[in-house]
Amino acid sequence: SHEVENDLPDMRILLLDRSVINTKELTGKVVLIFYQPECDHCQREATEIAQNITAFKKATLYFITSDSADKIERFANEYKLYGHANVLFGSTSTESILKNFGPIETPSIYVYSADRKLIKALNGEVAISEVFKYI
Repeated sequence: SHEVENDLPDMRILLLDRSVINTKELTGKVVLIFYQPECDHCQREATEIAQNITAFKKATLYFITSDSADKIERFANEYKLYGHANVLFGSTSTESILKNFGPIETPSIYVYSADRKLIKALNGEVAISEVFKYI
């Protein structure tokens, strides 16, 4: 059988509901957002995403950090991103991020097509309207 190319990283993510997913198995249009809850660039980007959440309705957004669950929860609530069906928050190890992406800036956004191809990598703070082009 022909192995379908899968650009999604092989990362175990612990979601806020304590369930564990592997990003390699995600389906549909996926946006991985690597951030740190205390990074001001990440906070600005999160604010813009929340204000434009309908533009992302065709995708599932995964906010991923190596930070603690309580900081993640505070961030999700403060930036009004909690409670959207297509926005999930989770944590993974710093090692896992380095292994898959190298030393990336936060925020970094990776957009994948429904057939698991990397469409676009946006490292560092970008205007969220930039991201729409790839959704």
